[in-house]
This record gives sequence, C-alpha cells and structure tokens, in this order.
Amino acid sequence: MTTDRPVFSVCSGVLAASLLLVLSPSAYADDMGGLWPVKDSAVVSAHESGLDGSGVKIGVLDSRVVSDYPGLSDADANVEYRLGSFVNATTDEPDECLIKGVPLQKTVTSEEGNIYSSHGTFMLTWLVGNGKSWDASQGVTGLVPKSDVLFLTIGQDITDRVSMNLPCDGAAMSDIDKDVSTAVDWGARIINMSNNGGVGDYGLDGMLKALRHGVIIVSGRSNDKETDAVVNGSSTDVMIGDPRERSSFPGVIRNNEVGPDGQIAGVSDVADANVNILSPGDQVLHQRINSKIILMGTGGTSTGAAVLSGYLALTMQKWPDATGNQILQSLVRNTKGNDSGEAKLDPEHKRGYGQVDPGRLLTVDPTQYPDVNPILEAQVTTASKLSDDRSKWYTQDCSTNPDGVGSLLDDSLPVPCQAGEIGREYERQKAAWKKVEQCKADGGSDCMKYSATATADKAGGKAVLPDTGDGRDGVKSSGVPVWVWLAAGGVGIAVVAGGIVLAVVLSKRGRRRSRHGGHASGRGPLPPANPYPPQVPGANNGMVPPPAAGQYVPQQQAPHSSAFPRQTPYPAVPYPVPPQQAAQPPVMPGNTQNPYTNNNRNNR
Repeated sequence: MTTDRPVFSVCSGVLAASLLLVLSPSAYADDMGGLWPVKDSAVVSAHESGLDGSGVKIGVLDSRVVSDYPGLSDADANVEYRLGSFVNATTDEPDECLIKGVPLQKTVTSEEGNIYSSHGTFMLTWLVGNGKSWDASQGVTGLVPKSDVLFLTIGQDITDRVSMNLPCDGAAMSDIDKDVSTAVDWGARIINMSNNGGVGDYGLDGMLKALRHGVIIVSGRSNDKETDAVVNGSSTDVMIGDPRERSSFPGVIRNNEVGPDGQIAGVSDVADANVNILSPGDQVLHQRINSKIILMGTGGTSTGAAVLSGYLALTMQKWPDATGNQILQSLVRNTKGNDSGEAKLDPEHKRGYGQVDPGRLLTVDPTQYPDVNPILEAQVTTASKLSDDRSKWYTQDCSTNPDGVGSLLDDSLPVPCQAGEIGREYERQKAAWKKVEQCKADGGSDCMKYSATATADKAGGKAVLPDTGDGRDGVKSSGVPVWVWLAAGGVGIAVVAGGIVLAVVLSKRGRRRSRHGGHASGRGPLPPANPYPPQVPGANNGMVPPPAAGQYVPQQQAPHSSAFPRQTPYPAVPYPVPPQQAAQPPVMPGNTQNPYTNNNRNNR
C-alpha cells in the first residue's frame, strides 16, 4: 500500500509519541484497511442480505455535527438533531448553554463554524455515513445507513491545536441524565455515548429508565494505560461498575479498542476490570477537527463504541423479537474464540468477555437467553461478595442512609444512596425471568409478557418485583442529591475519541446545595474534573488532540498472554446454557488469529 507518512508528535504532561498515517486517495483505491470494521465478512454478508439498520432507533449523545459534511449528505431523512439539555451546577435548575455569549446550536455548517468535522460528526458516520469526505477522499461507510438516529448535541468542538470541548458560559453543564431519558422516551433501543464523565447530582432516573426498558448504552474508557481513576486500583480486581460515572454505570457496555489482529491498542492495554467488551477502534479511518484530511490510526474507544452500536443495531434488525437484554446476553456469550455459550470474563481483567463477534451475533438466536442485563448482573452480584464498602453500593436505601456509602478513596466521595435502585432493578429482572420460565414450564403462551422489559412501565419509577402489584417491594427514587462529578471548582466530561479530547470544564459557582435541605454538602474535595489524561494520536492511541510536526517512535502491541481455555466464568452464569444454533462464522480475511492463543512475547 502506498502511503504518505508525515511524522507528528505532541508533548503535554504524560503524552507519548505515536504515528498517524495519512492515506493518499490512490492508496484508498488499493486498500481500504481503515474501514476494516465495516469490511468484516459477516457485516458484508449482512448488508448483501438487506440488513441496513432499518427500523432500529439509535440515540447519540455527542458534540455538535457539521451538517454539510459530505459523508452525511444523504442522512437527513434518518437523523433528527436536537439540542441536549443543560442544568445549572449551582442551582440544579435547567439552564441554557451559551458559548462566549452565543447560544449553542444543534448543528453548524463548515462556513459558519470554520470547521470541517467534529467528534460527533465522525462518530455519526460510523452509523450512517455514505463513504464520502472532503476533497474526494475516502470517508467512512456507515454500518447501519438506514437506521433512525436521534442526535443530542451536548457540546461544541473548538478548532485550536489542543481540541477541547468549549465549555458553556457560567455554571451550565450537560444534563446527561435527562438526555438519556429523552432518548429512551423517543424510542431508542441503543444509546451511543462515546465519552466519559460523571452522571451528576441531579439524579440517576434516566440511566435507571434505560436499564428498566432494556435500552443498551454503549460507552468506552479512557485511552491510556492508567487504571480507572475513579475507583483507583480496585478496577483491576473485579468488575463492579461505578454508578457515579457514565461509562462504567452498571449495565453499560464499556469497550476497549482493538485492531484488526484482535489486540488491544497499545496505549490502552491496561488491566481494567470495568472493561467488558473489546470492539474495533484501532487502525481505522478518522478525521481531524478543522481539517479535510482523513487519517488512518487509532479511533480510540469512541470509534469502538460507535462500531459496536452499529453491530448491535444490525443484530436488532436481524432478531426483532429479542429484547435488548437478550442481545447483550448474546454479545457476552458469543465473543471471538469463546465457543462455550457461557459468559467468561478474562481473569487478567484486560479483555472483559472478549472481542465482539458480529458473525455470531447475526447467526445465534438471542431469544433463547434470559431477559436480564448480564453486565448489570455481574457487577451487582460481584459487588455483593466483597468485604469492603463496595458490597453496600447496590443495597442502599435513601430513607436510611441519604448521604450514601463511602468510597474506596475516602468518605468525601460517597456512592449515592440511589444506587440501591440499581440493585433492586437487577432483582426485578431476575424475578421477572423466573416468572417467564415458570410460564413456559406450565405450557403457557406469550410468556415474554412477564419479562422485565415487557413490564418496565409497570414499575412506575419503582423497582417493582413481579406479583407484588403495589410496588411495596420497591423503593421509589428519593429526591436526595446524588454524587456529583465536580472538582473543587469544576465539572469534567471527556470524550474518549480518536483524534480528539472532548472535555468540558465548567466553573462551579457558589456552594453545592443538596435537594433535601438546601445546604452545602460538606463532603470535602471531589476528584479532578478530567480524570483521564489526554494522549497523542497514533496507531496505539485514541484520546487525543490533533498532531503537530515532530518525531515518532512506534509502539508494538504485545499479544494477550493467557490462553482462553484457562478462563472460568466469573461470576458464574446462573442460567442454563442453551445449545448454540449456528456454526462458527467465517473469519474475516486478515484476522485469522485467535486472540486467546498462548503467546507470551514481551512488549519490548
């Protein structure tokens, strides 16, 4: 493949050097390797058979889209743009996002904004892109071009050399909880959040609503080699989630990026037990902000999330009777190299349940699996077995401990009492499935009417268990404040993106007031606004600003060291494992190696 290879480097704090390949138009004619997630043989076959996302609704929460981007020129019929919701960090009241005194708009043209692409623009192309770009360069071909997308604009990229999300004036901050609720009410079956940040202190109701209705939320992790900054080293020993952070909220898919060889991108190759799925995001096409140049390198876990959302949307179209929870069950049970039909976590806490296998998703009927979110189940049940404060996270009751449970770091960062609703939602799902199984055993018909997804609206804001009727076995969400992702003086949201760090740093003015009393919380200092350090762009990296001229030293990714057969389910799957209904699908050309082969080469 003929390529032009300009060399870049960026130095900022812990930034390391890596490579971006700028492909010439002639190179694309010979090899479109940067589109390998779309060229997967199973995806090609799905498209040839007529699967294109039709009828599947996807919510996307991201930065403002460049509306005249060529790759989205024919997507207007499928994409609805709305401005996201914002809340005042001081008063908890709805707010308007003004940027330098100008209201944030839901979209912008390249002429208006002097910008040719954005993080949100490129994430959207992985779903509904038409393959076009500026200057006739090859762009991204969307995985589900006929899907319906609700795009909620939650920020705006700026175009300087260190690409940050320009914060709203004053204390306005993105109301992520309300935006998730909006997407659920709109009918989204998948919500893509290629970003990380706190859930906020204005409630977890939107995230809980998504859990109750079986809406799949797809997110990523920071593109670095640090352990989870929220729960520190605890992220390396068990997968328990964290209800304070959107990308590791219980039940949310938290992906890490892999390349076409199935290996984790070098900069993100870190033990992180809250990662539960690997998804294509390395050695892919992506575009710099304020540039018409298409690059091939890392797209980060942002791209991994968008690609995974596309795979799941194809699966939903193929299996219209399956609930979101059942599709998640299929996702974690049918990863590449896992033929057991059971969900198996990597004991080294790097690969989660393994790499997504679109071929298996499209050939194994997911309706055989329980309507129980398997990621939620693993996190809640694992936490309950621990001997420290984590065991109490999902059993709380706001009527008895409104201040929450102290964290592993210190008591100034409590896990909110409302996290108890998460544990009760898992119990509801489990109890509902038992009723479905009993109905089937009794020879009943239409037994799925008793499932957790089918009965979600009957919960009425409570975790109502089956057969109780009045909700007395559930606890209604209280009005007490929940943990807020605020630093001493700021709020942070970072997009885990290829080519971009999308960060919102909002000034918090005045004392934080709790809803139940209106007084300052007195909880002491909170974690940094942006806990994940930015990284430079390149083949092993993803949470990045645009490159500058400089020198590059390539990094080599060491293969996964443990053999798959040594893995055991953790926690154990509490349901019978149904027989597999399809043979192993063909392997994509160029991706024949099993990522779990026992190869102990060192990364020198």
